[in-house]
Amino acid sequence: MLISADTLIQAREALVQTAQERINLIAQVKDQGRKIYDLEREVQKQANARSAAEQALAESRREIEALRAQLPSDQAIAAHEALMNYLAAPSEIHPALRAAA
Repeated sequence: MLISADTLIQAREALVQTAQERINLIAQVKDQGRKIYDLEREVQKQANARSAAEQALAESRREIEALRAQLPSDQAIAAHEALMNYLAAPSEIHPALRAAA
């Protein structure tokens, strides 16, 4: 079997080209690996932020419920308004207020 110089040159060029393609593919795989790592980190950050937001929301809901329990009832508001109207009335209408003053 006779191997010519042209065949050897072509084989060498094919090997060089294949090696270059391999290097390029390895670089692309590494780049994709870095992108995947960055995306995984971002997903983790978002998951942590979501968890923190959910905790803050739950805490806010508890605080709102606690504050709602402190709101006066409609009966208490009506009684307060009636008392304010009574106290604001002239003493001629309520003579007992004059003695208290």
